[in-house]
Amino acid sequence: MNLREIQAGASENLRKTYFSLGLAIPNTIFVEKEGFQACLGEFEHPICNFAAGLNLDPWSSKQLVSLAQTKSSFNVYALPGDSPEHLGELLYRSSFRVSYRLAQMVAEPHFCDNPREIRKATDPDTRFQIAKFMTEQFFPRQTEGFRIRVAQATSDAVDLDIYELVEGKQRVAAAMLCESNQVIGLYNLCVDVPKRGFGLGKAVTQWAIHQAHLAGKLVTLQCDSRIQGWYEEQAFCKTGTVDVFTLSKTGHDDIMDSN
Repeated sequence: MNLREIQAGASENLRKTYFSLGLAIPNTIFVEKEGFQACLGEFEHPICNFAAGLNLDPWSSKQLVSLAQTKSSFNVYALPGDSPEHLGELLYRSSFRVSYRLAQMVAEPHFCDNPREIRKATDPDTRFQIAKFMTEQFFPRQTEGFRIRVAQATSDAVDLDIYELVEGKQRVAAAMLCESNQVIGLYNLCVDVPKRGFGLGKAVTQWAIHQAHLAGKLVTLQCDSRIQGWYEEQAFCKTGTVDVFTLSKTGHDDIMDSN
């Protein structure tokens, strides 16, 4: 695969993941317009209020603005492969601003010696418990009710596989995988706070790369620039940028809490 094909596969995987999560929130609808696709939900958070798959022109940009104005939190994801080439300028002229930026990263699959045993959740209760563990790591400052709602959506997104790493009887790490045509996406990788710094994140990452090796696919993920170097140490390389736009003038709602 050339770089453009790799970027397209990684972007497709991200869209599949985000729409699977968003549409798992009750009372969320899927909207498809000429120049974009969107989720619109009653839960005022970008997990179910966003647009992606952009192929904008001035008219569809105005439609996107009108849609975003109906929500207090609404993200627009500009991914590698979206169009036109001056997409950022078009969004800027429509009053969107870059809220934050993620690195799109990809790793070639390779065999890993003695990968850790990572268990897949095979029933709804286990999926929910692992998803709740994830939200406790990503949203420590949010309310319990908020975390439960996000965990339930994660659990209900049955197109996405949820895994855990257990030591003894304690859940110490977790991750979510999304499989698409040529790519496996690694999402929600997290380690319990007291267990960080002992190589568990690396173990899960290398396990995911090994799973991709078995499937004959690439691995993709998106990350903040602050941890890009860590993923580069795990054999990932940057293939593009995910720009997250918002109409908000006072800040933004991250997919996870910032440190």
